[in-house]
Amino acid sequence: MLGLGNNLNELKTRVQKAKEDLAQIGAYEEHLPEMINMTNLLRANEFLAKTDEKKSELIAAYSEYSERLEQIVSSLLSIQEDLHDIIKTEASLIGSEHSAKTRKGAKKPKK
Repeated sequence: MLGLGNNLNELKTRVQKAKEDLAQIGAYEEHLPEMINMTNLLRANEFLAKTDEKKSELIAAYSEYSERLEQIVSSLLSIQEDLHDIIKTEASLIGSEHSAKTRKGAKKPKK
């Protein structure tokens, strides 16, 4: 379980880094009138390629992060179910011990 937590922290760090990288790219600058259309199209293409790459990394990191979270939640639910079963078993054992003591105390020797 500890390994999942460490892995989760690594994935969270990946998500944060992808967000920061995407933010560093910044917003798209409109066409510069002093440049010809082809240059503006090349700049737009470069910007879109960078942002698409970072968004793909972000989606992949989020996907892996959510899968790990699902595994952790599943493990926790399984542990909770096991603990519930243990408590039921212990309660029934305590109940049977209590009823056995009550039965022993009910029998009084005759004089």
